[in-house]
Amino acid sequence: MELRTDMTAFYSSTPARRGPSRLQWPMIACLYASQGIPFGLAMEALPAILRGQGASLSALAYLPLVSLPWVLKCGWAPLVDNRWSPRLGRRRSWILPMQALVLAILLAVMAVGFTQATLPYLLALSVAASLASATQDIATDGLVAEQFDSRTLGTANAVQVAGTMVGFFYGGPVFLMAYARSGAPAALLLLALPIAVSLALAAWWREPAPSPTPLALPRQASLWRFLESGRHAWALIAAAFLSAVTVVACHGLSRLLLVDAGWPLEKIGQVGMAGGAITITLGCGGGAWLVSRLGTWPVFFAGIAAAGIAAALWTALAWVSPALPVYAVWLATLLASFGAGSASVAMMTAAMRFAHSRDQAGTDMTAVQSMRDLGEMAASSSLMALAAMVGYSGGFMVGLGLALATLLFTPALLRQRPAAPRNGSR
Repeated sequence: MELRTDMTAFYSSTPARRGPSRLQWPMIACLYASQGIPFGLAMEALPAILRGQGASLSALAYLPLVSLPWVLKCGWAPLVDNRWSPRLGRRRSWILPMQALVLAILLAVMAVGFTQATLPYLLALSVAASLASATQDIATDGLVAEQFDSRTLGTANAVQVAGTMVGFFYGGPVFLMAYARSGAPAALLLLALPIAVSLALAAWWREPAPSPTPLALPRQASLWRFLESGRHAWALIAAAFLSAVTVVACHGLSRLLLVDAGWPLEKIGQVGMAGGAITITLGCGGGAWLVSRLGTWPVFFAGIAAAGIAAALWTALAWVSPALPVYAVWLATLLASFGAGSASVAMMTAAMRFAHSRDQAGTDMTAVQSMRDLGEMAASSSLMALAAMVGYSGGFMVGLGLALATLLFTPALLRQRPAAPRNGSR
């Protein structure tokens, strides 16, 4: 397969940027959702299933390593930006094979099964699926930043965050309920369905060449070009890291607390489903609406504050476990879900607006996302290990402290950035 790396030839003689076609909206929604499915399976469903079989917290602490490819993907993002097949298109060259690989991995998981004995194989397959999804995410982000105009970029970003979260909860709570009712094979086939749909949509779509950038001579994409772009870039990755460790600090621990309190998997899945609906509607949808009216950073801080209050409430619940008041569980879930959705929408809107005006959108977006994913992985793994040593309340209290640190330090970092970019970002 011929690969093209001449960026000047790629950007020359291209048509003016047009709005997205009707097919692109369902396609990007399905692509982002399918990218979140393997992550939800590994981070939500597997810990609950294996904990229910008696697996120790220390053994489950290795599962957050599944997110490692999402942290390290900034290392190969320039490769995704620079190399492609002219016949398939710059972004489809990576999207199509990565989607096919995830489907094959799901079939392998079906053959392995979900037991404590197969945990090493499940971990290896989950890492492979995460690697494919992370690589696809680089191409999908680049596609959105290149093919969508400034009028639709905000909506596309809301689809990005909401779609990924839909996939996460589909691979987690939805899978748990299907697993409890129908068994592993049927539940895994249910997961494969949206991935197959997104693969079909991407195969049907024909990728147009992206429009020229404001730069006279685009250069090869590189992570260094992002880092040398100024304090704005550094402020973005710092805020991404701090927000991530806050919004996920108690998410995984709360599910394990419910397992240890004797809640059935199906009921835990229902709580997760409700949390997912709140994240998508109030967090992502409401967050995108608030960003358009209040600005990016006020919504970001509101989300972080909601996540901090949720961490405090989960701390109190850990002290009274296993007698968990149902209303308090739902309130903590609502606050955490709204905080996660709104903070993520605000953070990624700021990042996409930064990448939109440059010629290496995949690399720029990946740099910010990798720092966010690093925060998620660090918080998930370390807090699970901490809970194994000092109990759930200690882990939740760390989450509360992280929320307070984010509210204190992020404003200082943002004051160092230059004037807000165009399109109304504040």
